[in-house]
Amino acid sequence: MDLQIIVIAVLLFIFGIYFYLKKIVVPKVKGAVGEYKVSLKLKRLNKNEYLVLNNILLKKGELTTQIDHIVISRSGIFIIETKNYKGWIHGHENSEYWTQTIYKHKTKFRNPIKQNWSHVYLLKKVLSDYSNIKYYPIVVFAGNSKLIDITANFPVIYLKQLVRTIKRNNKEISLSNDEIQNISDKLNQLNIKGRKKNREHIKLLKKQVGERRKIEKSKMCPKCGNILVKRKGQYGKFYGCSNFPKCRYTLKI
Repeated sequence: MDLQIIVIAVLLFIFGIYFYLKKIVVPKVKGAVGEYKVSLKLKRLNKNEYLVLNNILLKKGELTTQIDHIVISRSGIFIIETKNYKGWIHGHENSEYWTQTIYKHKTKFRNPIKQNWSHVYLLKKVLSDYSNIKYYPIVVFAGNSKLIDITANFPVIYLKQLVRTIKRNNKEISLSNDEIQNISDKLNQLNIKGRKKNREHIKLLKKQVGERRKIEKSKMCPKCGNILVKRKGQYGKFYGCSNFPKCRYTLKI
């Protein structure tokens, strides 16, 4: 009997380690590798024309957001959300989740476009003194993924396209050199550093996702509180907000 208990305890311990590595450690490592690849690519930008900030954690009131990369230029601010995935990637800019397909296995992940819009929203709050800033959100896939059926009004690109995309959009002059430097200094000053603050940010995100999922299960729109109704579109069946077109929230069935 004692031997059985020991065996069960060992198995549970091994399973716990496996679960921790798979669900916690591996995603963090993948994310860090993807961000490192992007930061290396951004070093190719002319330092006299672009200021690059990596891994910035900002807070305004109760809102916090972690931004993978910020590039400040004469045309405005490029906000880069990095994903280091493999397989086929499917997604629509209005969907709450996108899909990663590896053979027949499908995994959902948060819509990176909506993630990036939340970054833009907080940056606008933090940099409210600069009314002339133009914001350019970009989603970059740094892994061996293939983008399939991506519907978006701003760039969702591969890593090799990143520098070219930034340069192509850096044509108009909306910021002076002094403003570029002042914005960089301000964001660096506001950047929250330290493991404790990062843990608090992750905890808050998990809480927000959990609350959102509860609302979704009740078939209520997490954006405006109206009822979600079944609809059929070009990409199949989905739940859409009954307050459409004022609210364009969608949830894939």
